[in-house]
Amino acid sequence: MLRHDMNTFRVTRPGHGRSEAVGIEPGLSLAQHLYLAGAFADRALCSGAGRCGLCQVEFRQGAPAPLPEETRIIPAARLALGWRLACRRPPVPGSEVLADARRDNTSPPLPSPCANREAYLGIDLGTTSIAWRFASDGMEAAGQRYNPQLGAGSEVMSRLALARVPDGAARLKKAVADAVAEIVAGLPCLPQNICLAGNTAMTCLALGLEVSGLAGAPYRVDWPGGEDVRLAENLPAVYIPPLVAPFVGADISAGLLALSRRDDAPSPPWLLADLGTNGEFALTLPGGATLVASVPMGPALEGVGMSQGRLAGPSVAVAFEISPGGLTPVLFAGQQAVQATRRTGTKDHDMSSASNGRERTDREQALRGVSGTGYLSLAARLRTLGVVEESGRFTASPASPLAAKVAQGLRGEGGEPCLSAGGAALLASDVEALLAVKAAFCVAVKLLLAEAGLDFTQLTRVCLAGALGEHVNIGDLETLGFFPPGAVGKIKAVGNTSLEGACLAARDECARQWLAGLYGRVRQIEAAAAPGFQRMFLDAMRFAYVR
Repeated sequence: MLRHDMNTFRVTRPGHGRSEAVGIEPGLSLAQHLYLAGAFADRALCSGAGRCGLCQVEFRQGAPAPLPEETRIIPAARLALGWRLACRRPPVPGSEVLADARRDNTSPPLPSPCANREAYLGIDLGTTSIAWRFASDGMEAAGQRYNPQLGAGSEVMSRLALARVPDGAARLKKAVADAVAEIVAGLPCLPQNICLAGNTAMTCLALGLEVSGLAGAPYRVDWPGGEDVRLAENLPAVYIPPLVAPFVGADISAGLLALSRRDDAPSPPWLLADLGTNGEFALTLPGGATLVASVPMGPALEGVGMSQGRLAGPSVAVAFEISPGGLTPVLFAGQQAVQATRRTGTKDHDMSSASNGRERTDREQALRGVSGTGYLSLAARLRTLGVVEESGRFTASPASPLAAKVAQGLRGEGGEPCLSAGGAALLASDVEALLAVKAAFCVAVKLLLAEAGLDFTQLTRVCLAGALGEHVNIGDLETLGFFPPGAVGKIKAVGNTSLEGACLAARDECARQWLAGLYGRVRQIEAAAAPGFQRMFLDAMRFAYVR
């Protein structure tokens, strides 16, 4: 038997039988230790909530007693074999864990430089995902992938904590640099014009900068951006737009640039809301001044941390519709969503063909998961039916026969209510996560408007970007109380404005000059530190608009 140092645990690689000792850092979870060891490279972990189950590892030796959330997620047979959730516990000294811990220090070969000096690559570095767009000589390419830092946790604070331990900052920096190198390696040529836009924390982590100013109050930005930097020696210099405030970063700067360049650019006063794991808001006023604020929203809008959460993709529900039989999921397929059909007594039918480009959408095909917008849609349908109350609670006795039929799916799971509808399962804790997103949004907007002396009705437009900006149904947000009744006309989903602005800044010096002017026009409102924030947040924790 292997001898174990009580300040370490061991990680064994599947199929190899080899193990390596990993030193224990106080304050870090087992999942974070394994991330540092090379495991969980880009899994969408729920950052310690014990919900997604993606961090399961097998204890070969020294398995601790199961936690309640582990008994809910992990089958009893696997629990007996020593499987546990790595996000919910610290490492066990002297234990041995079986996990796919591997280090890959090789970099993919990069293509030759683009002959076209105007070729560009724009990158949106999100907390959950990385989106990119390339163009050169009429060639275009675009894509999206998980942010490989997800293995360290799905939200910002867990990554900031990891960055402050030995090797943590370097591991997080390398993860982003490797992801960008992989993107570039797949391009037909290497562009010299690259812009990377992300929030302040993601940007600093990607560059390996000091993050102590972001790890605790009073928050500060130690590097303001607006410069060319290098992510890695083998990559060209990358332009970073201004980081105008802690947690309001280059993604908002790029978004403001993108919207200012559009033919339908809004007239002040207007609001940009970039909603993802971190909610960032910019209220542009007459005269050019801009008030900004940020609030933590959690990763629910990006499908992370929810019981069946996934990024939009094949066999993932992006919306739900009310049908005579109850609720029907609308599945994402390629660049379009297709309605899942109800079929009985027949074999699965593959609907994909050259004529329609659709994936198989039979109801018998199990959903792989539900996207963030899918969860919003599901909650909105259930509110419309009366199955979910304004408070967020499920009701077992709704008024209409159709609602009563849907409510038949209500049961208990893991000690909390759970509703099965449309092939998806909605836990009470999922509803609570959506309520927290809604409350944070409403409070941030309320505080910005109050600082400007404005009422919501005076806004000319509200632009929704980020995780909501491409696929959200605006009516769902009104149903759930994000906006006052009748406000749909001034709400517009504007897509990924961070990526759009990054593409502009990558290739246009005038765009960079416009961005440089933001430093003198932006003022931050510290929303979470505002008097009464907690009371306003709790008041807004219901599916109704609170003035």
